[in-house]
Amino acid sequence: MPYYDTATRAQALTLKLIGLTNKEIEERTGLKPRTVSDLLNRAIKRGLDLNAPRILDCHVTDAAKTR
Repeated sequence: MPYYDTATRAQALTLKLIGLTNKEIEERTGLKPRTVSDLLNRAIKRGLDLNAPRILDCHVTDAAKTR
């Protein structure tokens, strides 16, 4: 996945949570639809509650790199 800054990822996730389509999010942020889906799935795995959404840093920050 290409690198996108944390603010752009948070914006895309917010737009997704308020009901925009992945294509609409791409038009506003430049993130490809697949990237938006991956971002949402990763946020859910990291504890995002879709019933009471509150985006935390851990939902949108990069995972630690291992060598």
